[in-house]
Amino acid sequence: MMKLRVFWFLLLLLQAGIVSARADFDLHVRLLDSDPRAGESLEIDQQLFFRLGYESDIPLVFTYAAYSHGQKLEYGFYTGYPELQNAGEGEALGWIGFTNVTHIDEVRVEILNGEREKIGELSLPFPFSWKKPEGTPTERKKPLWVEQLERHQNWLRGNLADPFASKQRLLRDWLFYLNVASVPLYLLLQAYMLHRYRGRWRDLASVPLVSLLPLVLASIVGFGMELRYWVVFIFRGTPFALSYLIFLWWFRYRSQKDAEDRQGV
Repeated sequence: MMKLRVFWFLLLLLQAGIVSARADFDLHVRLLDSDPRAGESLEIDQQLFFRLGYESDIPLVFTYAAYSHGQKLEYGFYTGYPELQNAGEGEALGWIGFTNVTHIDEVRVEILNGEREKIGELSLPFPFSWKKPEGTPTERKKPLWVEQLERHQNWLRGNLADPFASKQRLLRDWLFYLNVASVPLYLLLQAYMLHRYRGRWRDLASVPLVSLLPLVLASIVGFGMELRYWVVFIFRGTPFALSYLIFLWWFRYRSQKDAEDRQGV
């Protein structure tokens, strides 16, 4: 009986902690408008716009997903970049689209904080369809409120600091520099290992050439694909090839050290 009371006491403490954690900020989000409205349709590759109103003590980010019969639809789906919204009372623009014929019955808006952690969700029953155009695709004119919110979002993008986006850009920059540096490092290490290694070690060092040499030849010849695409493939492949050679060098070094130690004993 005592153990049961302790269990319920701990459960109440846990619930109180969850409530207090959620009560650290005030949050209200609602759908103000959409274009077109629920029950209507668009041609494929056209955007369904949403206008959200929110009140929040912290900056927010909204992401959108489309559902049909409870299943998330991902094939052909695209949406806008999740922009950071300022704290306080404001309006946010969102949109979704499909590149294929699709029918949805629900849109879910995930509410994230500035660190892109989910803090809530807004579920919107929203029957809607994307259809093939009859004849020539029609040009879609944006409503006035969409243009106004786009201008506001552009202003926020230039004036509101987004630490998460800055970290993402920094990470992408570092990955780019690593990719660039891996190309000459790989070529030097590959040439060194092919020159110095013998037997099975040389065979193992030749493994990256099996995948990279065809890409190099394809980059030169082209095979109907633009040269820049083949170069990108090589650019992305060299970090993996370099990692493999570094591991092989370390493994060979350890094997030789172990052999020397056994001979010394």
